[in-house]
Amino acid sequence: MTASVTTTTTPPSPSTTTASARQGAREALWATAGLLSALWVGKHLARVSGFGDVIFTLIAAFQLYVPLWLIQRGGELPESHAIHAHGVLLGPIAALRRRVVFGRRRRGRGHRPGPFSRWLAHYGRGATLRPAALGRDLRAAVVVALITFPIFALSHHVWQELLGHPWRMWRVPDDLVVVWLKNTLLIALPEELFYRGFLETRLERLWPTRRTFLGLPLGRTVVLASALFALGHFLGEYNPARLGPFFPAFVFSALTRRSGSITGAVAYHGASNAFSFLLAAAYR
Repeated sequence: MTASVTTTTTPPSPSTTTASARQGAREALWATAGLLSALWVGKHLARVSGFGDVIFTLIAAFQLYVPLWLIQRGGELPESHAIHAHGVLLGPIAALRRRVVFGRRRRGRGHRPGPFSRWLAHYGRGATLRPAALGRDLRAAVVVALITFPIFALSHHVWQELLGHPWRMWRVPDDLVVVWLKNTLLIALPEELFYRGFLETRLERLWPTRRTFLGLPLGRTVVLASALFALGHFLGEYNPARLGPFFPAFVFSALTRRSGSITGAVAYHGASNAFSFLLAAAYR
């Protein structure tokens, strides 16, 4: 006969939860201030130093790794902040983690894990490929692109005509695929991970979004995160047109919130940048 033992856990009080949410939001905003400062200084240095590629690679690394470090330092998984791609990126890390864990067990329980092993213990845990969820996110990105790209193309044409830049012969740039890959992996992925995955998740815990319009979230969290996202594009360039990313940020947020993953936002963001490059080529 087996005796059952019932344990009772006391839920955190509302004041404790609010204090934790405030601390998380404060941490995210400080990280964003650091990122914006790096963008402001980096853009100026890139113009005079000739090391623009190095500088922007470091900024992309900041957006990728600082959130992961802060999330895991707090004992959370990156997946809790929508930072996953349904196993596509985490799957190989999970396989590596299993090898590390197996090797540690063979060496005995007294073996002290190193920093890499401790990182894997969080970041690769429970990562499995989920093709159905991945397909839904990519399809959603394609549908949104089919709706928004024609509108953007027409608006872009009108704007260029007003600026006195007539449309020229349509030509697909030879490096379009390279531009798309760079914009997806080196721009869209770091930015979506930082702003939609990390910053919005932390702010959402403090200021939950309760309203939507045409599927777009409307609330203090998404407005502030989108404004900071646009500010990052504006700083160091001071061109009012660089504040334009404020509006697409609402679409990126909607795609992320729809599935709980940044996958769709990254795909749509990268495709949008490549499409803008394609349109610009027709007016040069």
